[in-house]
Amino acid sequence: GFSALLPVVTRLDVDDGLGNAALNSQSGVADLNFGFYLQFPLRMADQGPRFAHRLELDLIAPIGRYDRDTALNPGANFWSVNPYWTGTFWATPKTTLSWRLHYLWNAKNTDPAPGTYGAEVGSVQAGQAVHANFNLLHAFTPKYQAGINGYWLNQITDTRIDGHRVAGRREQVFAIGPGVMFAFSPNNSLMANLYFETE
Repeated sequence: GFSALLPVVTRLDVDDGLGNAALNSQSGVADLNFGFYLQFPLRMADQGPRFAHRLELDLIAPIGRYDRDTALNPGANFWSVNPYWTGTFWATPKTTLSWRLHYLWNAKNTDPAPGTYGAEVGSVQAGQAVHANFNLLHAFTPKYQAGINGYWLNQITDTRIDGHRVAGRREQVFAIGPGVMFAFSPNNSLMANLYFETE
């Protein structure tokens, strides 16, 4: 299959406490995220589904609005490749473990913000990263489910400025917390998650 997502930032306000002298922003069309996926057949067991999974190759095209003199932009001004593997395992008919595991590669931004990197910098390339979302969910009733959700990211290579590696800038985060879902109907549900970040 094929997927595509084009976000539009309709309003972006920021207050840096300095009359937006340090942080300013703009709204507009963001970068296009599109990809191709392969959905594998659902594996069944005697009591229902057992395992479902999909591979997807996502690309992020830098078509979004970008201005090097604006701190917060809808567009990033560089290509990204973000393939992932997602799956759901039914431990029991009412308990599932789901995940989405990504690898992220970013191309160079050849017009970086001078306020962040200096006017003499010609290119910035963020380091490669692996990241994941995960969820352990139990259906207490046909309409009410609750469990534990989280996300994790680890930058595995250094950021490069003008082609040179810059140590000490690798990002990482781990977050976990409770989540609930209430199904009004088979096609309409409400979800709420609370995360506590560490690392």
